[in-house]
Amino acid sequence: METHVIWLVGISLAAVVLIRGGQAGNFRKYPLFYSYIGSVLLNEIVALLCYQFARDFYGPLYWPTELATIVASYAVMVEIFRQSLRHNPGIARKGLKLLLAAFALTVGYAATDLLHGQFANATRAIAEVGRDLRYIEGALLLLLLWLFVRYRILLGPNLLGLIVGYSFWVGINVINLALVFLPDNEFSAVARRLEPITYVATLTIWCVALWASRPEPVQPTEGAIERDYELLAAKTRSILARIGL
Repeated sequence: METHVIWLVGISLAAVVLIRGGQAGNFRKYPLFYSYIGSVLLNEIVALLCYQFARDFYGPLYWPTELATIVASYAVMVEIFRQSLRHNPGIARKGLKLLLAAFALTVGYAATDLLHGQFANATRAIAEVGRDLRYIEGALLLLLLWLFVRYRILLGPNLLGLIVGYSFWVGINVINLALVFLPDNEFSAVARRLEPITYVATLTIWCVALWASRPEPVQPTEGAIERDYELLAAKTRSILARIGL
């Protein structure tokens, strides 16, 4: 009963975030984020209906939909990097390339292991991809935090709420994964039970932060982060020219 209540609350909150995003005009600002919310909402509704009325289909449908959700959630990281660094195009381009390269390497590594028989089936491969991407997202969010503090990047309330909610969700997932892979850990079961509740908390943060569209703060015409990037790029070109590359 408790699980069903949390499930229904999560579906309701995701629907509210999606509806308010359309009403507030945030779809155009954060299209990848709202695509993720839409995919999660659709997956949850389908899963709930299957669980209630066609339980035989619940298992076979779970992992394909889980893979779709994993891919969509990684798109949120792309959205966060794109929006946070939109006034620093040089760094933004490098950041997006890093994100896409990390995603491709993670998926490619899991696919290679699957083809070589390291996994008994695709289910384990999908779980492995999900785990590795969570670790990568955690590291990238820490990198973003360092950039925000180091270069005093200004964030509007909408984007800040999106980042806080997603950082909270990824952080809980990373802790949960760490506990799961520790042998004889009594906190592992508790962490798994708390995971749906933390996702409801994340949706609540997004619902409040994105309830209305708010203007972004005015950024300086040239930030220190872009100057540092240009200086590093110039030094790199100089070194390559000296060695004849």
